[in-house]
Amino acid sequence: MNNYRTILSAGLVAMSVMSGAELSAQGIAVPGVAPTARPAWVSGDIPSDVWQRVEAAVTANDEDRRQLLVEAEHHARTRIAERPESADRRFALAVVLGMRADREGGRTKIRAASALHDQLSAILVDEPDHAGARYLLGRLHAGVRRMNRVTRWLATNLLGGETLKQATWAGAEEHLTFAEQSAPEVPDHHLQLARLYEDTGRPERAREELEHVLELEPRSALEREAHASALQRAAALGLR
Repeated sequence: MNNYRTILSAGLVAMSVMSGAELSAQGIAVPGVAPTARPAWVSGDIPSDVWQRVEAAVTANDEDRRQLLVEAEHHARTRIAERPESADRRFALAVVLGMRADREGGRTKIRAASALHDQLSAILVDEPDHAGARYLLGRLHAGVRRMNRVTRWLATNLLGGETLKQATWAGAEEHLTFAEQSAPEVPDHHLQLARLYEDTGRPERAREELEHVLELEPRSALEREAHASALQRAAALGLR
C-alpha cells in the first residue's frame, strides 16, 4: 500500500465528575456517546442506549471503555426485560459481550466469550437466520481457533468455556459466509471473513473480501476501525 494513512475517530470527550450512567439517569446527554450516524450493524429493535455506548467504547481509553460497556450491558439487560421476545435486543447484549470478549483479557475475556456463546445459541434457536448472531458466532469460533493450544485448553476446560469446544474453522466459515451474504452492508462481516480466509490459506478470497470493506464508506467508530484494519491487511497481501 503506497502512502496511505489510517485515521480513526477522536476519543471520548472528557466526562464530568458524574459517570455516564448517572448523567443518563438524569436525562442529560453523555458527551462522546452518540455517534453522528446509525451504523450498518444497527437494525430493527436494537436500543440506542446500547449501540451508542458500544460505538463510543471503540475509541475510549481502557477505563472509560470498561465503564461504557458496563453501562451498555446494564441497558441491554433492562431492554431485554422489557421485551424478552425480541431477538434484536438479545443480540444487542451479545454485541456488548462480544466486545468484552474481544478487548478484555484473562478470565474476563474467556468468561465473556462463554456467556456470548450461550446468548447466541439462545437467539439462534428462535431465529436461526439472524445475520448478526450468525456473524458473532462465526467470529467467536474463529477467535477460539486462533488461541494457542494452552489458552484454548484453559478456555474450554477450566474457566467455564466448555461450550467453546464446539468451535471449528468450518463452523466459523459457515456462519461468517451467511452473515456476509445476508447483510453485505456491514463492513466487519467482510473483514472477519477475509481474516478467516487468510488464516486458512486462501489469500485471493481474502483480498476479495477486503475490497468489499474498502468499497463501503465508514460511518461510525466500528466501521472506521474495520476500514483501517482492511487497509493494513490489504497492504500486507499486496492488494494496494
